[in-house]
Amino acid sequence: MKRAIAYLRFSSLQQVQGDSVRRQKKLIDEWLKHNADYYLDPVTFEDLGLSAYRGQHAISGAFSEFMEAVQRELIEAGSVLLVESLDRLSREKIGDASDRLRTILKAGIDVVTLTDGTHYTRDSLDDPYSIIKAILIAQRANEESEIKSKRQRAVWAEKRKQAAEKGEIMTRHCPSWLKVNAACNGFEVIEDKADIIRTIFEMRLDGRSFEKISQALNVQGKKNLRGKVSQWNSASIERLVKSKAVIGVLSPSYRITVPDVEDIPHYYPAIISIEDFERVRRISYEPESRRNTNFNPHLINIFKGLMHCKGCGHAIILTGISTKGYGYYVCSMRRQHRCKTEAVRRDLTDRYLITGVIKGASGMDLHLSNETALTSMTARQLELTGKLQNVIKAIELAPDVRELTVRAAEIAAEINQLKSDMVEIQVERDMKAASALNVLNVADRKEYQLIARRIIQDIKIDGKSKTCDIYLHNGMKVLNYPLTKSTGWSSILDAMAYLEQTEIIL
Repeated sequence: MKRAIAYLRFSSLQQVQGDSVRRQKKLIDEWLKHNADYYLDPVTFEDLGLSAYRGQHAISGAFSEFMEAVQRELIEAGSVLLVESLDRLSREKIGDASDRLRTILKAGIDVVTLTDGTHYTRDSLDDPYSIIKAILIAQRANEESEIKSKRQRAVWAEKRKQAAEKGEIMTRHCPSWLKVNAACNGFEVIEDKADIIRTIFEMRLDGRSFEKISQALNVQGKKNLRGKVSQWNSASIERLVKSKAVIGVLSPSYRITVPDVEDIPHYYPAIISIEDFERVRRISYEPESRRNTNFNPHLINIFKGLMHCKGCGHAIILTGISTKGYGYYVCSMRRQHRCKTEAVRRDLTDRYLITGVIKGASGMDLHLSNETALTSMTARQLELTGKLQNVIKAIELAPDVRELTVRAAEIAAEINQLKSDMVEIQVERDMKAASALNVLNVADRKEYQLIARRIIQDIKIDGKSKTCDIYLHNGMKVLNYPLTKSTGWSSILDAMAYLEQTEIIL
């Protein structure tokens, strides 16, 4: 007997409550009754809640596993794939949709669409009628999805507009410490839950870790936001203190992939002040594990809270940390499919930012104290060089050159002395900037972290070009700073001094 493989798919999880799965399974059973020479493979490929409009099912779903099995020739020729209709395989553009069907048929695997009973085989690739029919079905499916997508985007765009401009609520869904009011035009605070959240922020401001806070709430028998007694945990505490909803801001869901969707302030009633929210956000609590001598020092992110994505503006986070300092800096919105900025290597980024920026900028106090001297010395050197050139010209014309020769020697000696003094100042400055801390030492890494926060206001990472824009607290801006090669900080400062600017583009 030949093998029949079933593939089931629907686009949204809401369809679980509907008739989609039962209908597709019924069609499969009926087909098998009329085709007794086939048996149903026990492995059924199911993508329940995955859209085929942008090919998500073919990237991360069960259909991707099926296509991989086809390409590896794990499914023998003569087998048949049973689908409700071709739009279950793909709702992508015609080219992508037809390519998937062509790949399956070329492997000798037939495709049967159960709603119309069409049986596609390898020979169908040479049948104009079959190909045209498949293309028309693919076009119709893609257009339906495109129209539906545009309508949904328009509806939600209007809801966001009304919410931002008139304060209208977009949906009854809201944080668990709020509820929709009787008029359904706003939200009311559930005070007992809000009081617990305020207590959490107070404990966090007192320096308690997420784990200590959750333990305290559980000991006190406090209900969590779902109403369960003593069921708090550190993860839920951390999510709560990071949620902008506590200050009244509606942030886009991670499911939103539409560009330029912004936060809506004042959408919810605020239960925490912006000042306290920002203070908590900046707290870096030291876990007990960091006091252990076996603690991996690379878990301390020197640039924590300072890096943001140049593309979307959201925070850059550190992933894939190893004991050797490897890992990646990646936009926090990438895993939520809201940003496509490429990740950058942690080891290279740290190396060049630490050696080039932190060590260099940490020596800026000395640099700035000597900068006036260097500037005046440079001006004096240019002035003397001009005078020396004039004396040399006079020597060429004058009948008696003894006095002019002495004067030229005096000027040349002063120029040489100036050069020597400038070199000493520059060496002293660079030696100060290069005073090393050990990045493999926990205490030194924390010192680096403090230095970074003291001198750096923001670092905007561009993953595609592997560069960053650096903004210092003193107003200096270094744009397009490379993250793949060493760039001397002293040369940057010298260029700024020469150009008399506080901003430089590399």
